[in-house]
Amino acid sequence: MRIVHFGTYSTAQGYPRNSVTARALESAGATVIECRRDAWGDSKSRVKDATSAVSAFARFARLIWAWVSLSLQYLIKTPDHDIVIVGYPGHLDVFVAKLLARIRSKPVALDAFLSLYEAIVEDRELAKAGSIKARLLKTLDRAGTMAADIVLLDTVAHIDYYSDVLGARPDKLTRVFVGAQEDYFHPPDPPPPVDDGEVLFFGSFLPLHGADVIVEAARILGDRPDVRIVMIGDGPEWEKCRRLDRGDNVTWERGWIDYRALADRISRAGICLGIFSKGPKAQRVLPCKIFNAMAMGKPLITADTRAAAEALVDGDNALLVPPGDPEALAGAILKLRNDPELREKTAAAGLATFREKFSAKKIGEDLVAVLDEKLSALKRGVPK
Repeated sequence: MRIVHFGTYSTAQGYPRNSVTARALESAGATVIECRRDAWGDSKSRVKDATSAVSAFARFARLIWAWVSLSLQYLIKTPDHDIVIVGYPGHLDVFVAKLLARIRSKPVALDAFLSLYEAIVEDRELAKAGSIKARLLKTLDRAGTMAADIVLLDTVAHIDYYSDVLGARPDKLTRVFVGAQEDYFHPPDPPPPVDDGEVLFFGSFLPLHGADVIVEAARILGDRPDVRIVMIGDGPEWEKCRRLDRGDNVTWERGWIDYRALADRISRAGICLGIFSKGPKAQRVLPCKIFNAMAMGKPLITADTRAAAEALVDGDNALLVPPGDPEALAGAILKLRNDPELREKTAAAGLATFREKFSAKKIGEDLVAVLDEKLSALKRGVPK
């Protein structure tokens, strides 16, 4: 199968979706032809676009130029292929891709990954529900889904959201797990010294992460010498969480670190943390931090959500706690900290689960099988 990976998506560290998907397809024997112009930048730029009309207009002008360049590259330089996959974020790119692919009679898959309305309105609350901006975002979600022949999402919970809230046809939707960039995130050989008392959270401090729950759990644990929580990253809720900290058992490291350094920090931590928000989006996502910890064979604690149930089993390959419950999180941290056998068991089971279900090879095999099936159905003119 020959696949054009099309769009203005980023492949920078911190946004592994597109890189993992391309690697997965290649691992399954597909040929991936990149047709890309990066027009989005980092997460801060994207948030600014969502909150500033001037910034959004400048971004749109850059997008227009990128689309002109992409059109020439696709129509003149791109060899024959079976399907076009629009990389994330492709909610606007999909309309350009659809027009171009129609010229060459090729189907289009949109890697939506998430809903713009869900992310900006429901999770980050950067626009009010019912506002013009919110209605526009929901319209873009729906229109992009209608334009694509196939839509890729990261969990079944997200598929249900697209179907129930956005009105997408269920037969268009398919799940592709996030996975991990295995060049970096794998068990180190030889393994480094591990600090059993270090509890590591890393991330972009989005509302869905529930980092405030972690800080409150640290307060409940108290300033005990055998547990130290490390918070690495930056994002919308960094300042809020930092102000909540009243003890001495939390270490704050603001800023992004590259994958190699992050993998080293994960390998040396005793326990890794996932997400803990009570918000609705947290019920639908399995972020890369969860897959990174599993890929490296580390004990993991995260919230017991609909999405978590698609990958994790409490007491087997992770410890699951109720969302938004700092007391339960504090208890789970102590349980793992004080039980070396349980740490070893959950870590080993998590690594085994990752290799069986979430490796690039497995994700690629599953995705190629789905694309083959849907392409056959499209050729027959039958929705599948």
